[in-house]
Amino acid sequence: MTFRTTLKTASFTPLALGLGLGIGIASALPLTPALANPCAAKACAQNPCCAKNPCAANPCTANPCAAKNPCAANPCAANPCAAKNPCAANPCAANPCAAKNPCAANPCAANPCAAAQPAELSDAQATREWDRLLPAMQTTYAKSGVPAAAQFFNWINVTKSPYQSSTHGDRYLVNIVNEKAKAYQKWEEAGILPAGAIIAKPTIVGKAGGKADIGPLFLMEKMSSGWNPQSLDWKYSMIMADGSLWGETKGRNSAGMTFCFECHNAMGAETDGLLFLPEEYRR
Repeated sequence: MTFRTTLKTASFTPLALGLGLGIGIASALPLTPALANPCAAKACAQNPCCAKNPCAANPCTANPCAAKNPCAANPCAANPCAAKNPCAANPCAANPCAAKNPCAANPCAANPCAAAQPAELSDAQATREWDRLLPAMQTTYAKSGVPAAAQFFNWINVTKSPYQSSTHGDRYLVNIVNEKAKAYQKWEEAGILPAGAIIAKPTIVGKAGGKADIGPLFLMEKMSSGWNPQSLDWKYSMIMADGSLWGETKGRNSAGMTFCFECHNAMGAETDGLLFLPEEYRR
């Protein structure tokens, strides 16, 4: 299998991925100590920072920068999160994948922006590494149970060679579309894609010496009209390099996927929120 023969023709939208980051909780009414403590019984289950609190199942099940993180402004004097929360002082107003964002050093493994800065690859190196990693990607992404993650390898590849995308953590992407999304190849003239159109963006991460590792798979699936006006009816999904589903719109960790459609929506509803790869990489 090679990059050119396995992926017939493809196209993918540089998708901006990120994680929403946030602040704590406050109330205008007096609170009892139990209610004021975000790590008390009911709130703790949602608190990603309660590492030593027995009611916290896993301190990294959610991004500690999530929109309603109670640790950022916890009024409790005995706040167990105040000292070690890496995002407590992070305003998180910018793309959480940006180079200088404090969340980039977030120790939580679930944070897709926590990886070290990828090395740069030449086009030849990126294509070679794509070919080498392709069999492993086919097996790994399929573990997610998302049908498109196992099917997209036989779709239309509209990318000459993997290209580096700053909006995807400087990973190297290949844009691949299914038959219903073939109008994507018209690029800026693509218009509004129909329900059932899917754009897949598998990635590899550059390493020293011209090598690479498998990166996340990003998917966009156009749903029926009115499914989710906020995302222009696109369902965004992200599958990690180990095959786990990190998040999807209106599904698991939906809040974590908000940054994706916010970035795409910036292109305007008239363009269906589509972004396109650099012209020199288009087939």
